[in-house]
Amino acid sequence: MGAQIFYTVATGQDMRQAFREAQDDARRMHGSGGFSGTIAEKDTVTLIREAGLTEDAAMARADELLLADDPRIADKWGPAGVLPYTAADGTASWLFFGWASS
Repeated sequence: MGAQIFYTVATGQDMRQAFREAQDDARRMHGSGGFSGTIAEKDTVTLIREAGLTEDAAMARADELLLADDPRIADKWGPAGVLPYTAADGTASWLFFGWASS
C-alpha cells in the first residue's frame, strides 16, 4: 500500500475536539475501511507551535515540513502534524497535515 499527503482544516478552541471532528468528517466522506489517504488513518497528532500564523502561512509551513521530511510527521503510520492558526474572521483554527496510508 502507498501513502499520500493530506491537509485538513478544522475549527475550535480545543485541538483534540477539532481532531476528532476532522476524523469523523473524513470517515463520512471517504469511508472507514482504512487506507483512505486522509486524517481518518491517524490516531495521534504532534502539535507544532508557531506563533501568529494565518491560514496561508500555516499551509506554507506545513509544505516546508513535508518537503523537509520532518521526522515528527514523516511516517504514514505515525502522528499527523497540526499547526494552530487564526482564520481571517478571528476563529481559532487548526491545520492537520501529514502522510496517510492509501
